[in-house]
This record gives sequence, structure tokens and C-alpha cells, in this order.
Amino acid sequence: MIGKLTTALALSATSAALVFGAGAASADTGVPGVALTGQATCTHKDDRIEIEIAAPIVYAQPGYRPGEHQQIRYRTVVYDTAQHTLASAGEWEKGKATDTKPAEMDDTKVKVLRNDPNAYQVVQQIEWLAPDGENPVASADLAATGYLIKDGRTELGTFEYCQ
Repeated sequence: MIGKLTTALALSATSAALVFGAGAASADTGVPGVALTGQATCTHKDDRIEIEIAAPIVYAQPGYRPGEHQQIRYRTVVYDTAQHTLASAGEWEKGKATDTKPAEMDDTKVKVLRNDPNAYQVVQQIEWLAPDGENPVASADLAATGYLIKDGRTELGTFEYCQ
């Protein structure tokens, strides 16, 4: 899975935790664990764009109950920065992680309308959960590191936004 990821464009460090992504990561409740995201692929199909992005690589928070797994969840959110609207929000995917083994979670595939102009930004919202498995104790938002645009099978290049 790591082979699928591109080099992160930005690095944000908070205490002992690292969060990699293209945009600024925010930890609004507690110290997140290590999290990595990669490039999204945007494929033009008729009046829609199919967006695919691999699940983030997410580890438990530093010092989380040694020897136990922490529940992690993430969802993919797509913003249309040209229209200033929310285009899509996926379902939460869950997994369990330790500080040495990342959570195993499914990749995301989302369909959005193909409008002109549009400039879609893909963000993976990650939450580290309390032992009850429901309440977040830390979170981070990671933007995709880039967007590979395809028209059918033809690659058009890598761009700043999915368009």
C-alpha cells in the first residue's frame, strides 16, 4: 500500500505525532497518531468524475494502551473550491491500529458531477477513537497530495485540483 502513495507535500508535527498530507493538518481534540495520505485519481466519465483515493495509512496515538488496538475511522470528503460547496461526503470506514501497525481500511471511490468551472479538493477526515469505539479523542484533516486526471484511460497529467 505504501508503494501507491506519493511523497507528501507538507508535513505538520504536533508533539510526538506526525501527520502527512498536502494541506495543513489540524488536531482539534488531542494528539493524533501518524497518518499518511496520497494522490487521488479523477477519471472523466460522461457527466461525472469518478474520484478514487487509497485509504490513509493511520497508526494509533502515541502511548495508546500498549499492546492494545485503537479504533480509527476515516471518511473522504470532496469540496468544490470553485463553487464553494460540499460536493460529497463518504461513509466512515473503520479499522484498528497500534503505534507500530496501521489500521486496515477500505479505499474510497466517489462520483461527483462534472461542472464548469469546478475544482474539487479531496480531504480525508481521520478520527482516533476512545476505548468505547464511538467518541473521537483526536482528529486530523488530510488533503490529497495531488490529482491524476484521466479522460477514460488517457492520462491528462497531475494537477492541483480534481477538475
